[in-house]
Amino acid sequence: MSGLEEALGRFAALDRVLVALDFDGVLSPIVDEPSAARPRPEAAAALERLVATTDVALVSGRDLDDLRACASPPAAVVLVGGHGTQSSLEGAAGGQSLSEGESALLARLGAELDRLADGVDGVHVERKPMSAVLHTRRAARPDAERVTAAALAGPATWDGVHALRGKEVVELGAVELGKGAGLLRLRDRLSADGPAVDAVLFAGDDVTDENAFAALDPAAGDLTVKVGDGETAAAFRVDGPPDVAALLHRLADLRSS
Repeated sequence: MSGLEEALGRFAALDRVLVALDFDGVLSPIVDEPSAARPRPEAAAALERLVATTDVALVSGRDLDDLRACASPPAAVVLVGGHGTQSSLEGAAGGQSLSEGESALLARLGAELDRLADGVDGVHVERKPMSAVLHTRRAARPDAERVTAAALAGPATWDGVHALRGKEVVELGAVELGKGAGLLRLRDRLSADGPAVDAVLFAGDDVTDENAFAALDPAAGDLTVKVGDGETAAAFRVDGPPDVAALLHRLADLRSS
């Protein structure tokens, strides 16, 4: 972790930085029931310390209200939900709205995923403002693979659909989805409201987080951290949520010194 420690020191020395974190698998361990996810106590304590000196955001695929309920973050933490389509800085609506055609497409997507999940134990469909999500974590492996394949070969290919495949989920959006675009919009928004954000640290564990890693530029000072195993474009890697909490505490130490 010496390379990461050195990079963290350079990052901490900048004037204004943004620390952006996925929630599930990063601050919270992955759990079978998504609504039961909670940040590890040491991670929650690290956020409380960090917001005193640093801009902090949670960037998740979850809906904003769901993310807020599970993460219970400090008030100063910005929330970006719906894979970049929602932001707690964007007023009551949380972000963009759907056109009539997009709303109709979203209704079709939800209905088709409901049909694929019907009668399959451990599979359920979640509705979000901009997308419908097929969850298979609790299903038997053959059932999960079969339903996932059907979703990817079927509604994921429809005109106008934006598909994301994550760990045990297939998310089908009626608008473009992507944490990278949401993260860049947030950086621009923060920079417009005050001193420019010099660099961004983003930590994520899922394949959907690769979009955010790719949007950042380590050569310009951005810091990208993959949590867990798997191929990644991130510059650094840690094993799991306990390591993320330790990293955040270390950054809080550096920022306050």
